[in-house]
Amino acid sequence: MVAHILKLKLRLLGNGFKRSVGQLVGVIIGGLYALGMITLLSAASWATAAENPFPGQLTVIIGSAVVLGWALIPPLLTGVDLTLEPARFVHFGIPTKVLAPALVLAGFISVPAILTVLGLLGASMMWRLDPAVLAVAMVSAVATAVMAVLLCQYLTIMATALRAKRRFRELTFAVLFLLLVSVGPLLSSVISAAENISDWVNPISEVLAYTPFGAFAALPGALAAGNYAQLTLCAALGVIYLAGLYLLLVRATGAATVAPPPQQRAATARGLGVFKIVPATPTGAVMARALVYWLKDPRYAIGVLMVPMLPLIFWFAGRQSGDYTMMFLLGPLIGILLGFSISADVSYDNTAFALHVLTGVSGRADRAGRVAACFTIGIVPLLLAATLPAILSDQLWRLPGDLGLTLAAFLIALGVASVASARYTYAVPLPGENPMKTPPGNGLRIALTQLGTMGVMAVLLIPVVIPYVFAWVNQSPNAGFIALGVGLALGIGLLLGGVILGGKWFERRQPELMQAVMINR
Repeated sequence: MVAHILKLKLRLLGNGFKRSVGQLVGVIIGGLYALGMITLLSAASWATAAENPFPGQLTVIIGSAVVLGWALIPPLLTGVDLTLEPARFVHFGIPTKVLAPALVLAGFISVPAILTVLGLLGASMMWRLDPAVLAVAMVSAVATAVMAVLLCQYLTIMATALRAKRRFRELTFAVLFLLLVSVGPLLSSVISAAENISDWVNPISEVLAYTPFGAFAALPGALAAGNYAQLTLCAALGVIYLAGLYLLLVRATGAATVAPPPQQRAATARGLGVFKIVPATPTGAVMARALVYWLKDPRYAIGVLMVPMLPLIFWFAGRQSGDYTMMFLLGPLIGILLGFSISADVSYDNTAFALHVLTGVSGRADRAGRVAACFTIGIVPLLLAATLPAILSDQLWRLPGDLGLTLAAFLIALGVASVASARYTYAVPLPGENPMKTPPGNGLRIALTQLGTMGVMAVLLIPVVIPYVFAWVNQSPNAGFIALGVGLALGIGLLLGGVILGGKWFERRQPELMQAVMINR
């Protein structure tokens, strides 16, 4: 039975690569990129082995980061491959003592698991100068990878019931996204506060060495230092942690096959919500529906969360370098990001796009409604981002230029996105899925589409950038007013043009758009 389940997982993995040529190409490109990064890591570990002053500490930190990443990101943020989740075997009556080890082994038949093992083995090359320590490091690397995958499987099973609840998914996404965005500035502050690298590397690695995250990773450092007491203790703790985790996983697997979590019940809607405050027109109806997405769909949360995060990131960077110039570009950057966010509106609709087709909404009403919703959400934080840096720094001569470039970026981005979303669609996370999920095999197409859309926005913004740069260099408010005038005229013109052209393409391509969103491509 174990061999049969492993063959099933291999067949499912192989069939996943055969769905389309584009998906296969995407997997190959992604795999080659990951292998290239692993090769560079291995080469760097090999080349710096003689000069590395903290091999033991780095091994513990790297191993702990890998285990912690597997414990948090797949179960709570991106999701994992659930083709062989325990709940799917509830009708087959397979004994837990057979099913559990089979699913544990099947968890290693995946591209991320294989790349994790290779990456940890590559990092162990920093111990190449001592063959005995290198052998222990390679064994501990494999054990660390096993710990990571088992912990991920256990937490995935335990979080399945919670992840079925929409509010839990949205909350975990928001918290983890903010942590991921903030980790760079926070680490930079911690490192700069220490007088030297050992002030933070040593205490962190000493604590992690006795936890499930770094127990196995601490073995080569303890052996190289001749600390056999720590070697024995960490090895014993690692075995205890791994055995206990396996027992918990077996127990959770048995519970999942007996009583799978119930499905979430749909919420009861009351009243008309935002529909009662918008005009009773097709444009108003589309605007209200888009506003509901902005307020409740976590896939739109990325653009919203970046509004408060960008100032924080730029402030941390300015504090480290002493140059706060990037703070004055907050307005244009936020404008482009918010305007660009509606370029995937049609793709995000999925089956709900049938409402626009069946009710005969005109293309202009559809485009204008989506633009109005984004404008309503973004205009206030956009104006604050454009004006506060100049006011707080007492450089009021910047205000006209900053406002001109910010409004132009926002309006031009809305216009270009109105055309792009009517002409190009691509695979996106489905409603209810994790917003950070990227459908396999579509990375290259998505990247090219988004890069092209951003490139068009940048080119169209050049007539405003020229007087803005002149105003910045010469500290000229008059040039700033020119940038403001040009920005408003160009932005409004391109926005109206984008709504009109996008509306024509929308009406002409409704069957193709409906087919594309139905199959999510």
